[in-house]
Amino acid sequence: MVPFIPMRKFPALFLGLCLLANAGVTPTHCAAATFRASPAQEGSDARGAMDGDRFSAAGRAAWRGEAGQTGRCFWEVDFQISREIGAILQVQGDHDFVFTNAPSRYQWLTSDDGESWRPLAETAVDSETRTFRVHRLNRVVRARHLQLRIKAVNGSNPTLREIEVFASPSQKINFPPWVLLVNSTDDPRLPNHGREFLPLVRSCPGWENAPAQQVWVGHLNPEFLAIEPRPVCALFSGSFKDWCEIDRKTWRGAEKILAQGTLPIWASCGGAQGLAILAETGTDKPWDCPHCRDPLNPKIPIYTHIGHTARKLCGDYSGCLFERGPQAIRFVKNDPVFRGLNGEVQVMESHCGQIEWPPHNWELVAVGGAGTQTRIQCIRRKDRPIYAAQFHIEMNGTPETSRQIMSNFLEVAHNWQSRH
Repeated sequence: MVPFIPMRKFPALFLGLCLLANAGVTPTHCAAATFRASPAQEGSDARGAMDGDRFSAAGRAAWRGEAGQTGRCFWEVDFQISREIGAILQVQGDHDFVFTNAPSRYQWLTSDDGESWRPLAETAVDSETRTFRVHRLNRVVRARHLQLRIKAVNGSNPTLREIEVFASPSQKINFPPWVLLVNSTDDPRLPNHGREFLPLVRSCPGWENAPAQQVWVGHLNPEFLAIEPRPVCALFSGSFKDWCEIDRKTWRGAEKILAQGTLPIWASCGGAQGLAILAETGTDKPWDCPHCRDPLNPKIPIYTHIGHTARKLCGDYSGCLFERGPQAIRFVKNDPVFRGLNGEVQVMESHCGQIEWPPHNWELVAVGGAGTQTRIQCIRRKDRPIYAAQFHIEMNGTPETSRQIMSNFLEVAHNWQSRH
């Protein structure tokens, strides 16, 4: 396996502008560039959006527009001479991993004199959801001025962490591998459940500065993933409600992504059960739970509970048997995500539901070890690095095992993405 060395920051040589000449090989010097913008928050500077620091939103490292300027916000660079423009990288928002305080409706425009402006049709966005976005033009344009005109904001004010401009629409734009954190609960507010993955990711060697964005599962869809730069993998959280209580339509985007199989996935607990249900039943048919189902005609038989001490209503887990704390799991396949671990290890558990069998085209890779009630512990799609694990590597309790599994998974995901 090829050793993975993740890219971290890409400091620009001059004012952070990565404007590239023929095919984007040689940087074009533009130290004379000047900047103009609508009113900014104290301590912020329009120049910060081209200072070579892609990810900091602090101080003068980013431009943070004033609140209350909706419809009048803009940010502009004057290159001083006419330049070729073929692609634009935009990093926005002031939260480490949640899209907020960022432009939501906007468009880029060019000008030769700073007075007469030409819109770039390909860059018009009506409802932005991405922290990182690459705009590729249909053809190269030449201009002295480039302006972002912001018509609406997600949050209170717009923040631009970094803007990079490239001369060719086909320019290869190096961007560090970033992870998508998926909140799999029924609560769409962010940040939310699933953010626990990020400290684990950043504890892995080589991933200490990994960028990330969190989304709610109901807002996840193939269109979100199609935007460049694309994530190296998605990490699905657990959940709290039983499946009969969930609006299954919120999982339709995830169902399409799973069917496409183009994104490596690690899913924990409820997220793992969700993937199994999507693979076996889908979202078009009704879902039930062991409390409300007809035992002779279950709607999602792939999902059950460990057991019960009393009969309760849906959503009442007081009569359920639970698996909690460190528990033993045993590997039954020589899978690369478990490389470096013994045949049986301790992992963190917190669940009463479970997966009954691997769906079609999935295989069993780990089962419950000595004293563990839940048999199905980890399954994988046979042809893809897509894993559904009943245990929680993102929970505190078994740090070395969790770090080893996550480090292995990130390497597997990155190498797979590099080949596809």
